Amino acid sequence: MTEKNNSFIFHSFQLILSRISLGLSGFLFWLVATNLYSIENIGLGAVLISVCSLIVFFSSLGTVPTLVRFLPEDKNAEDLAGTLIGFSLLILFLLYLIFYLTKNLTVPSIAILKQPFIPFVFCMFIFLVLVFQILEGIFISFKDLKLVLIINLIQNFVRIGLLFLLGFWGGFGIFSSNAISALLAIGISLVYFTRKYPDFRPRLRINFRILRRILPFSMVNFLYAFSLTLPGMIFPIIILRIYSEREAGLFYIPWMIFSVYCTFIISINGVFLMQASHGENIKKLLKNAVLYSLILGITGCLIFIFYGDRLLLIFKKDFAGESFEILKILFYSIFFYIINQIYITTLNIKKNVLKVGILSMIILSSVVLFTILLISNMGGEGAALAWLISHFLGNVFVLGSMHKRKTKIM
Repeated sequence: MTEKNNSFIFHSFQLILSRISLGLSGFLFWLVATNLYSIENIGLGAVLISVCSLIVFFSSLGTVPTLVRFLPEDKNAEDLAGTLIGFSLLILFLLYLIFYLTKNLTVPSIAILKQPFIPFVFCMFIFLVLVFQILEGIFISFKDLKLVLIINLIQNFVRIGLLFLLGFWGGFGIFSSNAISALLAIGISLVYFTRKYPDFRPRLRINFRILRRILPFSMVNFLYAFSLTLPGMIFPIIILRIYSEREAGLFYIPWMIFSVYCTFIISINGVFLMQASHGENIKKLLKNAVLYSLILGITGCLIFIFYGDRLLLIFKKDFAGESFEILKILFYSIFFYIINQIYITTLNIKKNVLKVGILSMIILSSVVLFTILLISNMGGEGAALAWLISHFLGNVFVLGSMHKRKTKIM
């Protein structure tokens, strides 16, 4: 095996390990949180994290994959990075201003956001989360995956320790532990990065010429990612708005378990994309990606559909009794999710952004439509069912596209 292959396999392993550590630490984080905080505080923490995630997600507009795609080969890398960072920060503060002015309409029951100085603290914490994500994208673009792994481990596990210290803040303490740990990871990574790359100094300004060049790619990746992450960000907010903090908490824990498990599938597809981009045999890689993803899917169904109630007992007894149906519905959807993931990854390898956009819109619009139809009567189960239906409809598009292509070949 060549030195190049060895290096590539090592980088792939580091990327997988980073994502798996994120998933496992997320599971451990919420396991500790449910044993230290009430279900109502779990719901409040989940909603605050969802609000933060929404603002950060819209602010980034696909920044991380755009940095990974363009930064290594761009002649004006510093201007590119500075433009993306400046543009993201501008959007973040505009979006936060909109949220702050409308919070009494969107999340009227979150009393802590009405206390003095808390809205400012909340804004600064959201800012830290965005900076952490941007830095991660820059480090990946420099192929410094060791640093990515280190900062993820720092952020992921320090936040667990902070849960024990921030109990006085209730649900806001759960949210704050994520931001404060991100601050520590940012500080350590910046010291390391500035020493290793002293000549890289992004210029914090918005270059509209650069934006026009990269925004099409950025928006397609944003749309695809949004179709997958929207439920986890918006469902807790909607459930809180219609029901209560308790109901939001009862939904969020099974969603978290499902999301963590999907991290393993995402890792497999990530390696598939990386190896195919480096010229390896796509058919062989696709076969392995499908095989390993299906093994994970079958294993997940066997464990969580049949024994999920016992797993939920390690959080709180209430989750085993009231969240098990949500967990089952989510894992019923896992094979639809796998097919969509592999198809999207294949399209990205072929740079077919049109079909990526179409499939993303099908999933996204279906999630929104069926959430509106189901969540008011079925609560968290309705949200899970909306997710399942949207990915089933995505599969209909995938199978239709594959059949059309096969017909043309014949």
